[in-house]
Amino acid sequence: SGLTGVVAISTAGSALGSHTLALKGDGSVWAWGNNSYGQLGDGTTITRFTPVRVSGLTGVTAVSAGYNHAVALMSDGSVWAWGYNSSGQLGDGTMNNRSTAVKVIGLTGVAAISAGGSQTIALKPDGSVWAWGDNSDGQLGDGTTTSRLTPVQANGLTGVVAISANRDH
Repeated sequence: SGLTGVVAISTAGSALGSHTLALKGDGSVWAWGNNSYGQLGDGTTITRFTPVRVSGLTGVTAVSAGYNHAVALMSDGSVWAWGYNSSGQLGDGTMNNRSTAVKVIGLTGVAAISAGGSQTIALKPDGSVWAWGDNSDGQLGDGTTTSRLTPVQANGLTGVVAISANRDH
């Protein structure tokens, strides 16, 4: 209701992680649905049945909704994240949930993003893939099963042109 000028949508559709993000042509991000962990990014944990603006973000070029977190790619190539952070999937060096967006540490020049279950991945223009968060099944691609609170480069990948994260891969 009342949302116009949308250029992209991303949804997280599970029983606990059901929220939606909308990117408008003006670079603003809007969200609605479950907000138990602040995944709507409006500074609260109140579930919303109509869109609310994600606080503090302008110049966004892409969005991705994860299980209970969300990420935004900015026009300057930086990545910002908010919501559930049990495994470091926000990339801010902590495991603290955030109800407003925080900048992913040490990651610049990003071309694409994808939020998975409890991990997040990013693609750089040079074809390298970077990942952070839960790694219990090796989903970060760094050759370990150690979860990461900040981005690490996936091993052995070159020339990658597109990415997509899912629950555990």
